Amino acid sequence: MQALIVGADRVETIRAEIFRVADRLGIRDVDHWPGRKAGEGRRVLSARTRLVVFVCDRANHMLMRHVRRQAEELGVPMVFCRHSATELRARLEGLH
Repeated sequence: MQALIVGADRVETIRAEIFRVADRLGIRDVDHWPGRKAGEGRRVLSARTRLVVFVCDRANHMLMRHVRRQAEELGVPMVFCRHSATELRARLEGLH
């Protein structure tokens, strides 16, 4: 199973926070969509996706709507945060 980070250019700290709780959520891999290219608004979430982390201050609203719609259809939890490891940590702790 995998997590998906949408937005941001540098995701090392975000990836590290996800791997901190990966065992609890059943995540083995982390994918990243930078959100800078227009074609990313047409990408499809993998069926393996178990978590979506959307970095709000690094991606546009149309991409957010597209990803959120897909996540809801798959029943995948979606976490919204700014590019901050401490904020992401707090949001990930709130997941089951």
